[in-house]
Amino acid sequence: MKRISIRERSTVLCAVTALLGAALVTAAAPANARPATTPKPAVGAASTALVFDINGSYTDGGSARPVISDINDILTVEMSSQHRPNANGVVINSDTIVVTFPDDAAYGAKLVAPGTIRWSNGSTWRKLTFASVPDVVGSTAAAATTLLHSAGFTVASRTQLTCDERPGRVARQTPTGGTSVPLGSTVAIYIAQKPKICQ
Repeated sequence: MKRISIRERSTVLCAVTALLGAALVTAAAPANARPATTPKPAVGAASTALVFDINGSYTDGGSARPVISDINDILTVEMSSQHRPNANGVVINSDTIVVTFPDDAAYGAKLVAPGTIRWSNGSTWRKLTFASVPDVVGSTAAAATTLLHSAGFTVASRTQLTCDERPGRVARQTPTGGTSVPLGSTVAIYIAQKPKICQ
């Protein structure tokens, strides 16, 4: 006996559900009745109240940065950070989703507040929280490091040889101040140091 894959089961289930829904509507409507007009749901609204807002960017602990959009319980997972095609899925209930990755397979997942998705293949995605990077240019290395750490960022300190900036001060930073990046990201600060040629 041939085993049916999850993808084939999902396809069959969707087709059967659509046929049953159409049959029920046809049976319930009088022969001369006009179809009722139903208001369209607002774009961006989710029909099911989930345990957390699933919309946003995620990390798998590596370089992947999938972005999930939930519009009326229909999910789109943008996978361009991994050069993969978009995936599509549905919300099953307040803490369960199913997503089909066209280059892989269909996976179920549990949503765990405040922002974790646990997939049926054992992987975990965590929702990224974004924050604005403080502008530390001109600050001392110690003050810049303290400020960036307190804002939730990691600091990488480097030296920049320059005749134009005060030695020991931050000559530039990457990303620049005001940029919105995931909390925990590394901010590189370049500490001015005068070469002998300037002295």
